[in-house]
Amino acid sequence: MYLKSLTIKGFKSFAQPTTFAFEPGVTCIVGPNGSGKSNVVDALAWVMGEQGAKTLRGGKMEDVIFAGTSTRGPLGRAQVLLTIDNTDGLLPIDYSEVTIARTLFRNGGSEYAINGENCRLLDVQELLSDTGLGREMHVIVGQGQLDKVLHATPEDRRGFIEEAAGILKHRRRKEKTLRKLDAMQTNLTRLSDLAGEIRRQLKPLGRQAEVARKAQSVAAVARDAKARILADDVVRLRRELHDHQEVEAGRKSERIVLTERLDQTRVRQQHVEQSMVGDDVDRARTVVHRLESVQERLRGLSSLANQRLMFLAQQADAPQQGPSITPERVAGVRAEADRLAARADEMQGGSAETARAVQAARDALDALDERIAAQAARVSQHDLEAQRLANAVDVARSKRGSTVADRERRGRALAEAGERAERATAALAELGADPSEGVDDEALAATLQAARAQLETAQATRDEQRDRLHALERERDALDARVAALGMSIDVRDGSQALIDAGRAGIVGRLADALTVTPGFEGAVAVALDGLADAVLADDRAVALDAVDHARSADIGRIDVVVADAEVAPTDLPDTLPAGVRRALDLVQGPPAIAAILRNTLIAETADDQGANADTLDLEAVLAAAPHATVVTRSGDLVRAVRVTGGGERVTSRIELVAERDDAVTRRDAIRADAEDAATGLQAARTAVEDARRRADEADAASRAHAKATAEYDRASASTRAKAENAAAEVERLRAALAETDGAVEVVDAALEEAEAALRAFTEQERPVVDASERPGLQDALEAARAAEVEQRIQVQTVRERVRAERHRADQLERQLEAERAAAEEAARRAVIRRGQIETAEAVLADLPGVLGAVDRSLAEARVQLATEDSERSKRNTELQAIRNEERELRDRLQTITDGVHSLEMQIYEKKLHVSGVLDRALSDLGLTEAVLVTEYGPTVPVPVDVLVDPRVLARKHRDAERAAAASAGLDEPADGDTVPVDSDTVPAAGDTVPVDDADTDIAPGDDGTADLDTSPGDDTVALVDAESTLPGGPALPEFDVTDEVDPDDVETVPYVRAEQERRLQAAERDLGRLGKVNPLALEEFQALEQRHAFLAEQLEDLQKTRTDLMTIIDELDTKMQTIFESAFNDTKDAFDVIFPILFPGGSGSINLTDPTDLLGTGIDVQVKPAGKKIDRLTLLSGGERSLAAVALLVAIFTARPSPFYIMDEVEAALDDANLGRLLTVFERLRESSQLIVITHQKRTMEIADALYGVSMRQDGVSAVVGQRVQKREPADAVA
Repeated sequence: MYLKSLTIKGFKSFAQPTTFAFEPGVTCIVGPNGSGKSNVVDALAWVMGEQGAKTLRGGKMEDVIFAGTSTRGPLGRAQVLLTIDNTDGLLPIDYSEVTIARTLFRNGGSEYAINGENCRLLDVQELLSDTGLGREMHVIVGQGQLDKVLHATPEDRRGFIEEAAGILKHRRRKEKTLRKLDAMQTNLTRLSDLAGEIRRQLKPLGRQAEVARKAQSVAAVARDAKARILADDVVRLRRELHDHQEVEAGRKSERIVLTERLDQTRVRQQHVEQSMVGDDVDRARTVVHRLESVQERLRGLSSLANQRLMFLAQQADAPQQGPSITPERVAGVRAEADRLAARADEMQGGSAETARAVQAARDALDALDERIAAQAARVSQHDLEAQRLANAVDVARSKRGSTVADRERRGRALAEAGERAERATAALAELGADPSEGVDDEALAATLQAARAQLETAQATRDEQRDRLHALERERDALDARVAALGMSIDVRDGSQALIDAGRAGIVGRLADALTVTPGFEGAVAVALDGLADAVLADDRAVALDAVDHARSADIGRIDVVVADAEVAPTDLPDTLPAGVRRALDLVQGPPAIAAILRNTLIAETADDQGANADTLDLEAVLAAAPHATVVTRSGDLVRAVRVTGGGERVTSRIELVAERDDAVTRRDAIRADAEDAATGLQAARTAVEDARRRADEADAASRAHAKATAEYDRASASTRAKAENAAAEVERLRAALAETDGAVEVVDAALEEAEAALRAFTEQERPVVDASERPGLQDALEAARAAEVEQRIQVQTVRERVRAERHRADQLERQLEAERAAAEEAARRAVIRRGQIETAEAVLADLPGVLGAVDRSLAEARVQLATEDSERSKRNTELQAIRNEERELRDRLQTITDGVHSLEMQIYEKKLHVSGVLDRALSDLGLTEAVLVTEYGPTVPVPVDVLVDPRVLARKHRDAERAAAASAGLDEPADGDTVPVDSDTVPAAGDTVPVDDADTDIAPGDDGTADLDTSPGDDTVALVDAESTLPGGPALPEFDVTDEVDPDDVETVPYVRAEQERRLQAAERDLGRLGKVNPLALEEFQALEQRHAFLAEQLEDLQKTRTDLMTIIDELDTKMQTIFESAFNDTKDAFDVIFPILFPGGSGSINLTDPTDLLGTGIDVQVKPAGKKIDRLTLLSGGERSLAAVALLVAIFTARPSPFYIMDEVEAALDDANLGRLLTVFERLRESSQLIVITHQKRTMEIADALYGVSMRQDGVSAVVGQRVQKREPADAVA
């Protein structure tokens, strides 16, 4: 993995898109100070997630966007794209090339992207963290970073190793987990308190909702049937899932076998292919070709030897010729040459006289030409002067015309300017008076300010009134809801209410409605009445007895009736009572019957009622003083001589509910009145706001109108005055210009007259002429002299050529004479050589037949070997084709099996989803886990019969069966003690509903005329009250308690049949649909509270489980971080021991843990001692030594846990040449495992680079970049 490219757009000084293409190895970035080199480092840090503006050398993050220059505007965004080569898969992403992009907009928006897909900063950090690139950016060693590393605290140095080792990711996870734990503790506390409070509320609500829960048996049947159907689904799906998994395992095994066979076949194929790669055939063919070539050359050599032998024999037989040139002939030729040379000298003297004649003729002609040229110059000068004077006249005339036209134009402009000045003066006079005169600006401003202040005051008042009204309306709505809820709680549809609704004479209403209780004592009075608060109040005892008969006949349930005119017996209470004890009759006002009921009742205020600091009331003393009294505390405890009732929460009585409702109604009415007043005040405030706004608008409009009129007058007057002044100034300017033009016309007229006079005077002069009549005669004389001279020179030259030819001929004869002498000597030498060559040729011809025969034999053997190798190659090709066919068949079979495995995996996945859906339904609908569901409701578990419910239900069904049998037989009902056979078909099935008209039990009817059978949550028995029916011929039934346990051995069971359970579930759901609801408010409140309790319990369990999981994660993270850090530190220490001697020869240095016993919190201490120095503190090191020490620590970290790349920003700036060489040695070690990007000014650093980038600052303030890849020279001994 390495950085492949970096593209910068609008980042700092890089206004134009700039791309750096990096290579593995060392890349140096060079350039003058201020050119933008370090901006490249900032761009790399920024795109990898750097969030500190100061780290990027800025005051705020917006500073990274190109801010513009004097010639270039600022940009709206900065973007950096970093492309990383991920061929080695070091980054945990399925791409061989990863591009990370970061964009910052000037409006503050920021975007991150990975390969073009938008992502979060966390995603970028997580992607890079596994490679040792984290928030600390230890791989980027910027300017000043070395001192920061050296002077860092031990804990900060630990952070560098943690980041390089990839521990920071785990530490961040641990910190996040700890923060979750802190937040979770608060939630746990709140949930525990809330769950406890809800549990306390569930008890009284459960008792209130007991009447409304009479359908539990049917719900239990439905729940049981649904559970068994779901359990059957789970078992069936698990069985099918198991079968699919077995098939999948078999196919996977087969796939493994086929994979192994395919690998073996591929190995064989590779072996055969490698054996065919050999060049045996090619070598054999090459040997044949070479031998054939040798054979041809030997045959050619034989032919050449024969030819050479014949040629040499012919040369030896050729006759020898004698010399053809004599020395006398050479001497005669030289004498002739000397004679011709003397004659040429004589002729040269005549040539001199001819040349003097030619020169005389040329001088006479030149003198005549000079006279003619002088005459022509005077003619040309005369013509030029005439043309100049004519041009001057034309110029003067043109200038006069333009000057006259200019004077006319300025005259017209002066007239127009005068008219404009007159119009401007008239417009200025028409403006009128200034509208600001007579108007007080300060008074207008004060009026506007006062109006705005009144508006703000009115708006504040309106807002206060509106907030108050909204608060009152919310409180009123809450009280309305409370009144409605309390009314529904009071309006219980029981037997007493049915009696009251019947409208029978003498029935006054409920007793609680006829009582007036002192506020605060409603609960105590309700306890004292002992359930009679809901009783019916009758005028006399006869009415009460009649009411009981009506209740029995109408089957409206059991009722309590209080006789209003009951006689009151004397009280048994003492006249004097202890402090804190009051007679109940003193707190209650009502009919006389209330005195009979509460005549011996006392209300006591205990410490629980008065507070922790109140004196403790001795109830024993109260009972001792009044042994027949019933003492009731305000908290609801009831104390008698033989009975004490109290303890937990009690059911809120009707008296308390009525009192609460009346109090809520009173408060609601008061708040409603306050709300009406608040609404009236709000309307008045709104009216005041409108008035104030109107006055403010009027004041603002007046102020704006005055300002507008004043501004318009000022603007118009200024414009008109400026126009008048400009027009007057223009008139004066044009007058001056016109006067100037008049003077110019006079000057031009004078110049024109002068030019015309000069032209007339020059025209009157005589024009000069040119005389060339003598020139032809002089020209002919010159030509005759030149011809004579040429003829003389030709004759002399001809003689001299003959002299040279004769001398050359004499030289050739001498050379030919010498050559004939040398040829005679060479012929003798060649004869000797020919004899040797003839002997050599004869020897070659003698040896060639044997050599040629050996070559022929070798060629035949090579051709046989070639045929053998070709045959072997054909066999291997056939074998390879067979192996490839086998490999293709295995691959096809493997693909088929793989597809089948994938199909099975999809089916298994679907089955798992189906199982998960069924289990989710079981958990959400029934609250059952898989283990409980299958164990208790599985297909192998017998199904209990649904008739196992309250014995009173069995009795009712028994009587129904008897009646049905008697009716079918046409007989009367059987007498007591008789037995009647019962047909099983006439007995109602389990879970069926029985019409109330046919039942003798006191079961409250539902809305649909059927009895409501319901149980309490979690019970399997029916809760019925006041049942007095008996079994046929048996004694009265005992009271049935819902807590009675049933012996499992007494439960009748049947085998599980899915169809029966589905019919059973459908029947139960139909029954549940037909069942009505009683007192829905209490039921809904209980269900909601129960659901909330279940939800809170689940949440509490989840929180506790999550806390346990988080603690486990923390322990695992601690263990993992300790292991990773210990290994990373040991490797860093070993690397430091290797790197330090390279940078500090003869010195000593080490790194140690500050607390080896605490690997999670220990720091790292660095000790450095250069050679020959005793230094205890790092601050005493020189600048170069500090840089080298910091580099030693960083390089040790780099070596122990190498990252893919490192960026060095002028880290060698403080080093001398020797230390620079040591640092470059370290760089050479680093480049073997990582990519280095170095910002430098050092030439030696540049020499080790694989690529160079030069950065310069252009004139417009934008950084420009040029790159060059460096070609490394190979050593001379390394070149092949």
